[in-house]
Amino acid sequence: MRIAYGLLTCLLLSLPALAKTGIEPAEIIVKFRDTPAASQKIAAMQAVGGYGVMRHIGRNTHVLQLPDAAAPRGAKAGVAQRMAAHLAALRADPTVEYAEPNYLGEFADLPPPVATPNDPGFAGAWWLATVGAQQAWAVSSGNGVKIAVVDTGADLAHPDLQANLLPGYNFGDSNAKPQDQLGHGTRVTGIVAGIRGNALGASGLAPLAKIVPVKINVGGSGTFDSATLAQSIDYATAQGAKVINLSLTVDQDTQTVTLAIQRAQAAGIIVVAATGNDGGPVEFPATLPNVIAVAATNQDGTLASYSSTGAGVTLAAPGTGIFTTLLGGATGIGGSGTSYSAPMVTATVANMLAVEPRLSPQRLIAQLQATTRPVQGSLQTYGILDAGSCLLSLLPNLTVVKNAGNMSVAFNLPVTGGPDSIYVGIGTPFGDFTLQADTGFSPVTASGYRPIAVGYDNAAVLSGLLFGTGGVFPAIALAGLPAGSYVWRIALVNAATGAVIGPVVESPVQLP
Repeated sequence: MRIAYGLLTCLLLSLPALAKTGIEPAEIIVKFRDTPAASQKIAAMQAVGGYGVMRHIGRNTHVLQLPDAAAPRGAKAGVAQRMAAHLAALRADPTVEYAEPNYLGEFADLPPPVATPNDPGFAGAWWLATVGAQQAWAVSSGNGVKIAVVDTGADLAHPDLQANLLPGYNFGDSNAKPQDQLGHGTRVTGIVAGIRGNALGASGLAPLAKIVPVKINVGGSGTFDSATLAQSIDYATAQGAKVINLSLTVDQDTQTVTLAIQRAQAAGIIVVAATGNDGGPVEFPATLPNVIAVAATNQDGTLASYSSTGAGVTLAAPGTGIFTTLLGGATGIGGSGTSYSAPMVTATVANMLAVEPRLSPQRLIAQLQATTRPVQGSLQTYGILDAGSCLLSLLPNLTVVKNAGNMSVAFNLPVTGGPDSIYVGIGTPFGDFTLQADTGFSPVTASGYRPIAVGYDNAAVLSGLLFGTGGVFPAIALAGLPAGSYVWRIALVNAATGAVIGPVVESPVQLP
């Protein structure tokens, strides 16, 4: 599948062109005629013409690099113009059977991950790749979702955080400036919402989310009390946070904190908490019902020895040697602990809510768990966060297969916050069409697309066959269809508001 960032406006499904790589090819595939002169021609081109011979791919067929393109593909100005000139010269050569650019392509059945950002610490932040950050960002970056980080505050002037920080409060010191003096909250905040693509530091997993920093410790102390914690949770609730991150534990279960968390949950807030670092059972408040309890894993996918674990764990996430934002505007290895695992899940929750804000906590948690990867070398019943798979699982998808004489189309419908309407369309060489509930197709006009189903609401992923033997509709006969590109499109639309649930998803197929 391919994700297209069009919108359904007034129930008109946008029809963007097929995505391209956007990179000009800087190599030529040339095939020489089977003549005695052909064997000497390639050597002459290399010695006199300055062509670089990249590789031999078949009889008399070679991949050549342009003489003045000894740089990354498309990196030099005027590649297209120089390519045209060289092609013209080669095609005029009687020893050349054909010459064409070595075009780039992309996998049509996968949404393209977001390009590697220019943040210098991205490569060092191994955990981003482990949880599938670039694939997750192809769907959502947490756009505008408000997250309360109840912690030691944040470095309010940090260049990799500042633009994503909302006003917060310092309950530890009773003032309106939640400036971090210990560093813990700054590290946690960077994991959630460090700014992506600003050529600084690394990136958070929800780089377009907004953070309400809440400081609960006095000065730079490493402890806090449960009364202040409860007060801070109530503040986060009043500020309209959609997610609360608690990278902390409390010595004993406390009714004061329990009631504050229950009030937050009653307001529809998702609460995520670290399980603790004592290597024993899950610690409070991660033990509370419907709180997402997050354990820690190592870079090799094994459970971290320090991580508190047990039956109360919802899922795990990387927690050892985590690269993130540091006090004083720096970035680097912040340390290890479940404190750094929890915000990865918090960020994923924010990304999910940006796609579908109506998801109930139960459906959201179930989808987080359904898309995890196994913990290595362990029989734990929970898995490791896979943010990329989780975000993709919120989108509908069509899988198109060309069979002998016909085309079958399978569907995959996600967990919904429902009810939704389902729209399916197809772009063809002879126009764009909308699928109707009676299997008819009608041209897309000013009246737009028609829903194939209305009121769809499901707590689990639903898969089946849309067109094909035993499917909802018969397979589509290929006889008579003109050659060309056919692009199937599917989208879910909030039945109450008309808003698209995530981006429109495309599934292209080429005929014949």
